[in-house]
Amino acid sequence: MKTVGPVLILTIFLALGRAQAAPASDTKAAEAADPAAKVQKLNRYAMQLFDDLNFALAEKTLLEALSIVEKANLGSGPAGLSTNGNLAVLYSVGLRNPDKAVFHFKKALAVKPDLKMSKQRATPETEANLARAKAELAGGASGVAAPKQGESAGEAAVEGPIKCPTGGEVQAGDEVTLKCTTSAELHPYAVMLYYKPNGADQYEALAMTRSGTSGAATLWVGKIPASQTKAKWIPVYFEARDENGTSLAYSGREDSPSVIAVKGGQAAPTTVAAAGEGDNAEGDDEGEEEEGDEIDDDNPLARLEKERRREHQGSKGTWWLGLGLGSGVGYASGNSTETFPDKKVGFSPGIALAFLGHAVPEIGYFVGRNTALAITGRDQLILGGWKGTPWGANAVLLRLLFFTEGDEKIRWYFATAAGWGDAFRLQVGAQSQVVDQNGNIARVIPFKDTVKGGPWAAGIGGGMLYKLSRRWRWTVDTQALLGFTNYSAVLDLTTGLRWMFQ
Repeated sequence: MKTVGPVLILTIFLALGRAQAAPASDTKAAEAADPAAKVQKLNRYAMQLFDDLNFALAEKTLLEALSIVEKANLGSGPAGLSTNGNLAVLYSVGLRNPDKAVFHFKKALAVKPDLKMSKQRATPETEANLARAKAELAGGASGVAAPKQGESAGEAAVEGPIKCPTGGEVQAGDEVTLKCTTSAELHPYAVMLYYKPNGADQYEALAMTRSGTSGAATLWVGKIPASQTKAKWIPVYFEARDENGTSLAYSGREDSPSVIAVKGGQAAPTTVAAAGEGDNAEGDDEGEEEEGDEIDDDNPLARLEKERRREHQGSKGTWWLGLGLGSGVGYASGNSTETFPDKKVGFSPGIALAFLGHAVPEIGYFVGRNTALAITGRDQLILGGWKGTPWGANAVLLRLLFFTEGDEKIRWYFATAAGWGDAFRLQVGAQSQVVDQNGNIARVIPFKDTVKGGPWAAGIGGGMLYKLSRRWRWTVDTQALLGFTNYSAVLDLTTGLRWMFQ
């Protein structure tokens, strides 16, 4: 029974891990034929991410929509209006980049000059950036004009120790000249321009040239070669360094670059990658894909949804390995201890410790978005008893876990558990009576023994997952178990780490 039971449960458990995703519906094919419908759905999805405070993935989703808008020449219609408007809101409120917000507000105003914020999206930040965009348009500064070969794509617009272009528009195949200024207080040894040539996944680094001064500020110039300006977009950011290579200031970041639009540019081949061809979201080197979960060029939402779930704490098909350490306290029942039940040992039922502690190895699998199964051990260590008393207890438990959606960092869960083995033991204080020849108690010897709960155990629990990184979670778990047919109970508190994988 103890061999067949675990093998049978583990076989069923592993079989669940091979379940295949259901085929895609005909609705997706219909959406693929209509770029405007696809853009609308991406915008809806992005603003759900925005409302969930997942700003990084919201930005990526909207840039995905913007790529489709440009490719399908939808920029002057509702698709361009909604995409640029939502990017402006995201940069105003979520990512706190007013210059990018103003850039996209200008794009939206080109479609709808009387643009106003809805009640839902109206904030002091969005209203201020919209007003600034209107003022700049009224003053003739309607964005960065497409430069001729050799001219600058835009001048700096951000306040701070380094001022660099935060957007612009150029012609495909033209050399792009970018200019930055650094304040008198900064004194950088070098200013680096980072850009992605022709839709590449990795940034190229280019040292900018010191070209003189303007008042107290120093001018720097960098040129992106004409051969590297053929994609729809050129992400760029800038870094000022001292002579030791230490960063002094940034304009933009690798994970939040400024974007220069390219007229006549070609869509990057990896913009919406097919998972079946080996390209995954963000070029992730950990890119395991679930079997049967191929993503095609006409279905960017499927990849983005998969990435969102991965960034969250689990999705169907996610496994984890865990290890926790803890201890517990319980109620020891009965009228005798475990090792010396028939030797006139005195024992009083009551509260007792599960001394010294326990380890909890664990393997788990998400059978659904919010539901998971796990097989856990409970390997307990007990020290300090008399010779012959148990030194520990070992049990195997099957747990069913129900997760909340949570936020970007914390996720809560409730669990039920059942299993078998030694279950658990509680260490108790007892007394052994030594009787003389006349039947009188000669002396009483105090010692420590155990009371067993088990061999079967069942209970409930719950806990918290805290996201340390994409793969690692810190967990705090509590669990109450009732042991039978030897009835006792224990309440455990455990903390540990989980490693998530697919």
